[in-house]
Amino acid sequence: MSDLPDMFKKGDRVFARQLGKPDVRGKISWVGQSRFGIGMRYGVKGDDGITYWFDEEHVEPESNPGERGPNEMGKGSRVRVVSGPHEGVIGDIYLWVPTGRIGIRDDDENTYWVERKQIELE
Repeated sequence: MSDLPDMFKKGDRVFARQLGKPDVRGKISWVGQSRFGIGMRYGVKGDDGITYWFDEEHVEPESNPGERGPNEMGKGSRVRVVSGPHEGVIGDIYLWVPTGRIGIRDDDENTYWVERKQIELE
């Protein structure tokens, strides 16, 4: 959770992903304190015209895939787990924790926690 009162402003382009909800790319349309806990809550008007609601931990600046080098990983990258108990899993990075833990979500919406050294780009 942020110590900053406004991580994003109305009109900022963002990417949002939360388990059980669709991935959303769109613009911030509402910013306010969450009534469901500590932190901010955002209304995101998706590119499909629908408004979605997310807590701050599920929203990040929209990145242009062209901004990343061909061998760089980040949120949204398609990866394969190459070692450890989840070896063979293929999915997308949905959470990249600064301590090195990475959340992977497969095509069936199952989630796995892995270390950076256990994955490679698909």
